Amino acid sequence: MDTNDVQTDETQTNEVKCLCCQKLIDGKPWIIIEKESTIYGCSYLCANQFKSLIGHGYWGDVVNKEDFNEPRPVYGYTNRSSMKDITTGFGMSEIRDEINKEELRIQMIEDYYENDSISDESDFDEVNI
Repeated sequence: MDTNDVQTDETQTNEVKCLCCQKLIDGKPWIIIEKESTIYGCSYLCANQFKSLIGHGYWGDVVNKEDFNEPRPVYGYTNRSSMKDITTGFGMSEIRDEINKEELRIQMIEDYYENDSISDESDFDEVNI
């Protein structure tokens, strides 16, 4: 075996490639996962594809968890008494009253402009006779 062959084998094993895009990663990978082998991700977008590539539930295998200490959203939590009520139940009667008043105001404005346009048409007819 030639010494050049040994060197190329070592460089191949020391390469850090993204599992998703196969890009060679310079510096620290965005995410490192230790399963049967070490898996690397170069970015958030590539790591999002890991669910389909290696399956769900790999958080316990993440090596660099310290890089992910920011707050994350909690899914499935709700404090609403009813899933249909987006206001969480406060002031429903006040909101309905406000909507009714606004609808009435809009109707009055439309009536005013409709009556105003009818009177303009009658003025136009009188002038042209």
